[in-house]
Amino acid sequence: MIKSIKVNHSALYFAGLFLMIISIPLSRFTLSVAQFILLGNWLLEANFKNKFKILINNKPALVLVSLFLLHVIGLLYTTDFEYAFKDLRIKLPLLALPIIFVTTKPLDNKKFDTLLLFFIAASLVASFISFGILLLKEISDIRDISPFISHIRLSLNICLAIFFSGFFVFTKYKNNLFIKLALILVMIWLTVFLFISESGTGIYVLLFTSVFLVFYGVVKIKNRYHKIVILILAITIPAAIFIYLKHTIDSYLIPNENELNNLEKYTARGNYYKHDTVKLLIENGHYTGLYICNKELREEWNGRSNFDFDGVDEKEQQLKSTLYRYMTSKGLRKDAEGVQQLDDRDIRNVELGIANYHYSKKIGLNSRIYKILWEYQSFKFDKNPGGHSLLQRFEFWKASIGIIKSHFWLGVGTGDMNEAFQNQYKKMNTNLKPEFWIRAHNQFFAIFIAFGIFGFLWFIFTLVYPSMKMKLFFDYRYFVFFVIIILSMLVEDTLETQMGVTLYAFFNAFLLFGRKINS
Repeated sequence: MIKSIKVNHSALYFAGLFLMIISIPLSRFTLSVAQFILLGNWLLEANFKNKFKILINNKPALVLVSLFLLHVIGLLYTTDFEYAFKDLRIKLPLLALPIIFVTTKPLDNKKFDTLLLFFIAASLVASFISFGILLLKEISDIRDISPFISHIRLSLNICLAIFFSGFFVFTKYKNNLFIKLALILVMIWLTVFLFISESGTGIYVLLFTSVFLVFYGVVKIKNRYHKIVILILAITIPAAIFIYLKHTIDSYLIPNENELNNLEKYTARGNYYKHDTVKLLIENGHYTGLYICNKELREEWNGRSNFDFDGVDEKEQQLKSTLYRYMTSKGLRKDAEGVQQLDDRDIRNVELGIANYHYSKKIGLNSRIYKILWEYQSFKFDKNPGGHSLLQRFEFWKASIGIIKSHFWLGVGTGDMNEAFQNQYKKMNTNLKPEFWIRAHNQFFAIFIAFGIFGFLWFIFTLVYPSMKMKLFFDYRYFVFFVIIILSMLVEDTLETQMGVTLYAFFNAFLLFGRKINS
């Protein structure tokens, strides 16, 4: 007779959690494997009658699960069922993870903390891999340095790791000098990495979470000296950031006051310059439209590159426009002598579609700011935000508000959001090209559009009620997670991708139900 195999469910549960928490910043595939392990262990453990009883009696867990059920209700008045069922599949963690966590024996605090430390370590590894790619590979788009998950999702993981590290520095390891210093170094490196990776979302989340933590610290910390230190930092750090930003913006946008005076008409070879004194776009303190001689540029460029001057670069942009900007960023005139001053690396950068030599620097904190300033200038002249990651969000939000006005009470249903946006962009006669006719880039708008005012209000309730009911909202670890997620939802469709919804569903349930809570 074959003896039944006895499964150590506690060990398997911990193994599934371990694989999952290190996969969140590192791997979609192993993240899926981890969820199957957790679900399989939960099913093998059986005892469903008791689990059902636990779930029914846990109001916070039921509220979390109800967010998935809201999407199921949205099937009643949707028309695109193919997309709706795809969306439900992506959102399954909203259903499965709260149920698994609340009906499984919670971890002791040591194991709970160990998993958070492994998450920090995994985020650190992800940052090292991305930094290595940046140093060793030819990168034309900074987002390509994140090979495992999206650039934005990685930045959210990095922010969580920074603030979780701070928790351990000031609590569990405050008297262990070696570990404390190691974690401080981790926090410093991950903060630097956010700037190196030019993650606008990550930097925004980091800064505003820090602001919220100042208020948190003033309320929670009793030591008067510590409160004074926090208030001093709250004043000096924003002041330093403001000074840095002002200097960076001025150096980019303010040209030499004599640049438009006494413009020369001829190149050194006697050819005419073209000067655009109407559309005065600026690149690194120089006007992009001045001192252009296409005849000389075409001849010199085509003699050095296989990319046609009158063709496109690797980003499908007009190559000559990229070349104008790149040469301007280096303070060069757009003529034969200017091209001759470009080295082979410069030529390759233009071929890659890099329009400013600062963008090609492996470590350059100004690059992201310069890109935003260029986007702003371009939009000011041509009123087309397309292709500009920050400014086109305003067009997405404008479309979102239009859809909400038309479907205020019930929304468009679980599956009809894409169709609603396509129709709205046509109705608006938007300047965006069709390839940029995408969704809200704001989770609150996305929920409102799908489920109307009642669904939106219920969504807000699911965000706030569970932690308030369990009196864990102001637990440091949950508080920073909540702030980071809410900030991300303001500028991203956080719950519309596998990695985003899993990040939210896992940490929300894990921080609420994953450990024993002392009364």
